Amino acid sequence: MAPAVRSSSALGVPVRFSAGLYAVVASLLIALLVVPPVASAKPKPLDAATVHARIMKRGIDNPVAVALNNGVELWGRIIAIHTDSFTLRLFNDPQPVTVNYADVVDLRTGPARGFWIFTGVAIGVAAGFAIWGFVHVHNLQQQNQLPNVPAAPNPVP
Repeated sequence: MAPAVRSSSALGVPVRFSAGLYAVVASLLIALLVVPPVASAKPKPLDAATVHARIMKRGIDNPVAVALNNGVELWGRIIAIHTDSFTLRLFNDPQPVTVNYADVVDLRTGPARGFWIFTGVAIGVAAGFAIWGFVHVHNLQQQNQLPNVPAAPNPVP
């Protein structure tokens, strides 16, 4: 058996970790990395009223992606909105396709608002670090710009 590793907690109390504990923690981490996330589950079917409201909110001539209950996925621009269906012009087909709201299982209308907020914050942080780095490097180059003046000799008593 491997010797226990001695450590101390934040309170200064000695804590002992055995090799078995390390094996359990490693096994849990491997299991967490192998198990697929919950977000990969199939989307819940939407009702026709929700699909109609989201299509109306998206508006005509805007792109959407829809998954139908027969397994077909369509990606195109909305060209007409009706009371029980909407019409798409697919990007790879010039012929328009009419989709009933009741047939839609999943509807994707583009990046969410949170994505754009995150992107803006990330760009701001990157710009801040770039400015800080430029100023820091500029100040480092300016530190050694003074002329070398020999020091005055110390008087001997």
